[in-house]
Amino acid sequence: MLNPDRIIEKSTDPFPHVVIKNFFDKDFYDKLENEFPKKDAFINHKNNVGRMHYDTTFGHDLYQNVLSKSSAYNELHNYIYSNKFIETFLDIFNKDIDNEINKDFLKINVKKLVLDSKPFEVGKIYNKQSFKKKENSFLYPRLDIGMGEKGYGIKTGGSGIHIDNPQRLISILFYVGGFSKIEGGEHRLWKVNDKKAQIAKEIKPNPNLLIASLQNNISYHDVNPITEITGTRNAFYIAISCSNPIWKKIKVTEFNLKHNRNRCKLGFFNKIKKRLFA
Repeated sequence: MLNPDRIIEKSTDPFPHVVIKNFFDKDFYDKLENEFPKKDAFINHKNNVGRMHYDTTFGHDLYQNVLSKSSAYNELHNYIYSNKFIETFLDIFNKDIDNEINKDFLKINVKKLVLDSKPFEVGKIYNKQSFKKKENSFLYPRLDIGMGEKGYGIKTGGSGIHIDNPQRLISILFYVGGFSKIEGGEHRLWKVNDKKAQIAKEIKPNPNLLIASLQNNISYHDVNPITEITGTRNAFYIAISCSNPIWKKIKVTEFNLKHNRNRCKLGFFNKIKKRLFA
């Protein structure tokens, strides 16, 4: 399934992330692309999550239908929902997590947490109640299958520059083709200081490419809005999260981001205030 010749590029600028080209072997990837749910299936799907224009996750009828018809997606599901998958990315970001612990940015030492690879989230509904107790905290994965169309990145895809929720440890994107031509759609990493924000890296949505990032308190990112597309931008949105918030709130200086506010309907400050100033 995994390509032994995959190309791994790791960086800490502007925050810890890794880009892996040709992540899956060609035969397996081709099955994922060819058997990706059609747009009509998403349109008729009643449990759309809203992270992308069309989106499905574990427990939804469309997701279960995909698994029932595709051995490749069954294999993908079993891989994502496994301790091996979680451990792979904990190992990739091992030193970076140590740095966050040493800087006292974490509420919980995530390296000591139990791994629970069974599906835990269904949309915004949690399957267990014991997670509310800090001493019962654990790490778990989640897989969303979705597609974006023209306009993706304005009202979807985070709606502008943002950092993920304080329970998120690692966020992962995997691109599954779907288009023959696209303008926009790049995953953008932002470097933010006291006065301004600037794009540090733009990553094109190339097929069989994986992006993973440690979601610390400076992991600002967004999607360059899609202005034109022939087809759809198909992707897997994968998360490794904790059952409780793990990131401490920090004080930051407000940034001059007027140039970006017209596009960010929810507002950059609303996003970071929710995470950092609440």
